[in-house]
Amino acid sequence: MRPVFTAAIAVLVLVVLSPIAHSAPVRLPEPFDRTYGIYLNGSKVGWMRSMLKVGKQVEQGTELQAAVTGMGDTSKVTLTESRSYDVASGQLTTISFSQQAAAGGVKVTGQVTKGRVALTIEAGQATQRQTFAVNDTLQDALAVDRLVAQGKVGASLTVHHFDASMQKQVTMLHTVTSAEDRVLAGVTTKVYGITTKYPELGIEEQAFVDAAGTVLESRVGGFFVARLEPPDVAKKLDYAQDLLVSAVVKPPQPIAKPTEQGRILVTFTGFGGTLPPQGPRQVAVARGDSVELTLTKDTPIAATDVRANAQEARKQGLSEFLSPTPFIQSDAPAIRKAAEQAAAGASEVSLLNQRLIEFVYRYVRDAYVPAYSNALDALTSARGDCTEHSILYVALARAMGVPARVAVGIAYWPPGDGFGWHAWAEIWVAGRWVTVDPTWNQPIADATHVKLADGDPAEQARIVMLLGRLRISTVTTAPQK
Repeated sequence: MRPVFTAAIAVLVLVVLSPIAHSAPVRLPEPFDRTYGIYLNGSKVGWMRSMLKVGKQVEQGTELQAAVTGMGDTSKVTLTESRSYDVASGQLTTISFSQQAAAGGVKVTGQVTKGRVALTIEAGQATQRQTFAVNDTLQDALAVDRLVAQGKVGASLTVHHFDASMQKQVTMLHTVTSAEDRVLAGVTTKVYGITTKYPELGIEEQAFVDAAGTVLESRVGGFFVARLEPPDVAKKLDYAQDLLVSAVVKPPQPIAKPTEQGRILVTFTGFGGTLPPQGPRQVAVARGDSVELTLTKDTPIAATDVRANAQEARKQGLSEFLSPTPFIQSDAPAIRKAAEQAAAGASEVSLLNQRLIEFVYRYVRDAYVPAYSNALDALTSARGDCTEHSILYVALARAMGVPARVAVGIAYWPPGDGFGWHAWAEIWVAGRWVTVDPTWNQPIADATHVKLADGDPAEQARIVMLLGRLRISTVTTAPQK
């Protein structure tokens, strides 16, 4: 059971790095070295160091270390990110991102030439190279400070930022929402409230910035906070709260025999103005401030030949769900070998799915890993939580020719008497997507799975705003017939 803590932490890194301290729009920024405490649901779980060097290049760097407790286990993750801008042209020149956790590591490096970044992505001892268009500049990075220099409530700027961890260009809309005098270290100074919206990610962040452009505090949703602190204070951690347990969304009464329910009607508040994804097994209806979700368990998979199913999927434009990615290395020899061994000659989708589900369930040892995952590291380490189970299953399924993708959301977790943050998988067969769960050994997932987004890092970031906000008022169940 894993919330999308890492996606949220990556957004906090993005937020704190975006404004560069700078006393006037036409001058170079002043170097700095700052530390921030990272809080999830009120508990200190990590610290972040943000640095800036100025020479012929403006070099921005961040190191973040977090230790998140889940289900009694404390797991550590380290993230680093850097980017450089050429002073003369103001153009982005280099970017990098790396992550190290118990289940493995990811490293992304990029060189920018003529508006395109050539990325090298290393994950699970496999390397892929991709090229993307980029258009963010030093002026984009200085946007918040430019707004602070204006000091006008209501002023806004739209800028661009290429995120190496997501391999995605994102838009950021900064708006000054407040200005007030505060006493900081005995000195009265102006502090500005800045709201930043990320339209592609569906995220909104609130930050407080002083007159010099220094981010004092940043909040993402109601769950994640980065706060400027002295180094010795920032590095003091608090393991008192099990964040997986505290993040469970509890119904008024526990659900009896959740795996045996064929239909569940759940009324939520906290979605705001956005409905969750809909499909044959998940129907959402807005009723005032509430959302009524009708969840049904998928019907069994009809007898379908794997090759014929893959051919039809390609005809339907679903080739991406049969293809490898930097984190789903379905073309890697080790993945292919494991898939063939697990499949044991199955040529029909239902039987193949059952064998892959059972293989992953038995092979991956349960361990909480709050990090971006990739299939090769999950296969090599043979440990992980729901994300490692799911991404390995998807890679194995694609290697065998079954269209598959990761899904994230919440599902009923009996030990927590509520809906815990979870990841699972979906496979396309006979014209429909079918929900499966390798973490819980469910060839057809139970009806309690509430999908909130697809499973790539950018999509996971979308549900950050829901953490700590979802509430359940009613639950009605009907046993499976």
